[in-house]
Order: sequence, then structure tokens, then C-alpha cells
Amino acid sequence: MKNYLRNLVTLSLFISFLALSITIGSSAVTAATADPVVAEVGSEKITLSQFQDELQKLPPNLQQMASDKKMQKEFLEQLATSKLLYQEGIKQGLGKDPVIMAQIDEVSHKIILAALLQREIEARIKAPTPEEVNQYYLTHADEFKQAKQVRARHILVKDETEAKAVEAELKKGTDFATVAKEKSSCPSSAKGGDLGFFTRDRMVKEFSDTAFALKVGEVSAPVKTQFGYHIIEVVEIKEAGAKPLDEVRTAIENQLTQKNKSQVFNDYIDGLKKKTKVTLYPDVIGK
Repeated sequence: MKNYLRNLVTLSLFISFLALSITIGSSAVTAATADPVVAEVGSEKITLSQFQDELQKLPPNLQQMASDKKMQKEFLEQLATSKLLYQEGIKQGLGKDPVIMAQIDEVSHKIILAALLQREIEARIKAPTPEEVNQYYLTHADEFKQAKQVRARHILVKDETEAKAVEAELKKGTDFATVAKEKSSCPSSAKGGDLGFFTRDRMVKEFSDTAFALKVGEVSAPVKTQFGYHIIEVVEIKEAGAKPLDEVRTAIENQLTQKNKSQVFNDYIDGLKKKTKVTLYPDVIGK
């Protein structure tokens, strides 16, 4: 079992490193004098700082395993093996293969694009202030309207006779949730029949008409629907109106941030187009 676990971790480390090997294979970082060499593969060296950097790139669960000295040694071996394979690939001319060069160009394009956007766009985006959030909430009231909601629980049985028996039991004072767990055929029985909050349009008409006519704490007579017979108890009511600011604050912040991001991005692109002419020929596409 121990050997199996060790092999599994070694394989995971190796796979993780293979995905990152291009970083070391093409690294332009020059090791400082104080940075000791931990491995040599041909004429190339792997320094302690490079080893530690790659170790930090592993997923958290593997980092925790790799804190073990034995696992660190195995990871170093995989690191050296990967560099050995990389060198062999270069010797075989794979670095000049047109297909591979195109893949490298594509990855390079994505990395540079992401880095540019991070530097020029993300860095300029400002989080909305509380005042901006409050102002948006006040001037966009229609966005935060909510219909009346009812939180109810129910007991669902197959026929009227059984429903009347349940109704009689509840009238004797038996706890609704307890009866729901014992008698209801709805999956909600596990939660004492609790259906949570719902709007009128979320339930079949017969059920909604009854639920929305009840007051908090009231229990209905048996209600027939296509699913069987329900006995409904209303637990809580949320009247129609605007959602509280605290409930929608995060959504407003996200919306304002996205709007700000789009504005910054568009302004940046407009600035680039003033310096570099861009001409499109869409008619050629359909030919």
C-alpha cells in the first residue's frame, strides 16, 4: 500500500511538472551565485530557487505531500527527467517543427494578451464606492422588485381518505413536521415537508391559490392537485416589494465593476486604434 501511494504521488508530481516544464525549459532567469545547484542535466543546471518555484506551482494537496523529504527527492528526479526529455526533443529538432512552433506561438499569444490586459485593464479598475452602490440601488428600483413569496410546508398523500386522517391528526395537536416525515410521499418529507420560499407561479394553481390565501401558522384543508392531496401550512410570508439593499449589494457591486471594466477596455482599445490603423475586409469572409 505504501509503495502504491508513493507511486501515485510520484506520478502526480511528474504529470504536474510536465505541464509546467516549458517554464524551466525556456527560462531566462540567471541563477545568483548564492543559489545552489540541485541538479545538472548535461550542460544545464537546476537551481534551488527554480526547484522551489516549481514546487510552489503544484496543487495545494500535492504541496503538502511534497513537504516530505523523500517526496522532494522524487520530485527533483522527475524535474531532471523532464529536462532530459526536453533536451532530447530539442536535439531531434522538435523546437523547429512548424506544428509545434505554431502551438508555441498560440500559447505565447495568450500569455502576452493576458499579461497586457492585467497591466492595462485590471490595474485601472476601481471598486465601486458605497455611495455609487446606494445611488444605483435608488435609481434602478425596478430591477429589485420581488413578487410576494410564501414559505410553506406540506404533507402529500395519495387519496382523500388518507388526507382527512392526516388532517384529523394535526387538529389533535400533533407536530406538522413530525407527521410530514412519517406520512408525506414528497421528497420534502425529509425536511418536515418544508418547501422553502416560492412565488405563486412556481407551484400548480390549486396549491398556490391555497398557500397564498393562508396566514402564517394556518393549516389548510386537503387540497387536490395532479400529484395527490396536500395539507399545507404557511410558515413565513415575504410581501411584494423591493429587495433590501444588503441582499443585492454584491450583485450591484459586480455589475458596476463589470461596467467599469468594459469602459476601461473600450477606452484602451480606442487609444490603440488612434496609434495603429486597423482595417477590416468582412466581404472577403463570404467568398
